[in-house]
Amino acid sequence: MRYRSGGCSCGSVRYRVAGEPLRVGICHCTSCRKESGSVFTAFAVWPESAFETSGQTMEWERRRFCPKCGSRLFEVDGGEAEIKIGTLDTAPTDLLPHYELWAHRRESWLKPIDRPAAAPAE
Repeated sequence: MRYRSGGCSCGSVRYRVAGEPLRVGICHCTSCRKESGSVFTAFAVWPESAFETSGQTMEWERRRFCPKCGSRLFEVDGGEAEIKIGTLDTAPTDLLPHYELWAHRRESWLKPIDRPAAAPAE
């Protein structure tokens, strides 16, 4: 079984996921933009049973972050763990987004994902 690991900038929080993600996407919503400080957030979703974490996190609107360095890391909800791809240890990642959420908020200079939608719409 393949494992991927990641964590926060200061190393206080670590996580590991097993197997392949259920889906990979990017989100252009206002909340993700503000949270990431960028024009979108890239994420991958695994079953919660494939996710393990260590270290103390804090939560804001279900989103977990490191209280020491502020890195935004993951969200665990509804039996799934949504990981911010940028927090994985290995970069670049081999995870390719297959769908976009809130695409009507995509910056005009960003090209749409060139793949068929494989996840729920906005």
